[in-house]
Amino acid sequence: MSLLTNVGAGLFAASGAMAWISPAATFDSYGLKNADVSALYNMRALGAWQLCLAAVLVAGKEAVATAAGLGLFSAAAAILMNIAVWEYFSRPKGSQVGTMLVFLLLGRYSLMGSVSAWVSPCVYLLVGGLIHATPVTTGKLYELAKPMSDLAHSMLALSGSTILTAGVYLASLAYGLAQPQSFAAAFLCNAFFSLKWAVTEAAGLNAPKAGPLAWAAISAVLSALALK
Repeated sequence: MSLLTNVGAGLFAASGAMAWISPAATFDSYGLKNADVSALYNMRALGAWQLCLAAVLVAGKEAVATAAGLGLFSAAAAILMNIAVWEYFSRPKGSQVGTMLVFLLLGRYSLMGSVSAWVSPCVYLLVGGLIHATPVTTGKLYELAKPMSDLAHSMLALSGSTILTAGVYLASLAYGLAQPQSFAAAFLCNAFFSLKWAVTEAAGLNAPKAGPLAWAAISAVLSALALK
């Protein structure tokens, strides 16, 4: 199972690193040419959260409290990476830094056992769920000085689903499921959101469905292998 976890984490790490380093090339690989600037920045933000998810998957091999604490540290790291992303939109930094510090504090106390292991997954589930369900409203709450395109909002929603997937993994661990079962739940969640994007958003954005469908298939296979 350790190998399967490393493979799954590696896939998200590779995808996240690519999105962060070259968002334009990432869009090109999915058949989306000439993405606008706002979408490119949101793809980079998505990459940071995919790197966060990769770290959370690896942390799940440790004790539940350790995974919870490291999960919050990983979220703080993603927020720090994305401060540079949101600079383009002139998003105020105060809320970002404040959230990052809160996550670091909660992470520390989670590692100490002073905070319930449920705090980490609840934060992920709440934040991820809200961002995914309301990307336009989320953009307004961020007080962005520049507009975002439909494609940018879609990438923001995918950031939310990535955060939500990490929350499902941590919640499964906190509930008492074994690590393989928690891994399976997370990748089933990712398969669902990948399929959802292909079915409900790809056509409206003139995007090929092959990429997200491939992600859905790979995620479903990894989920099934984890339950063997």
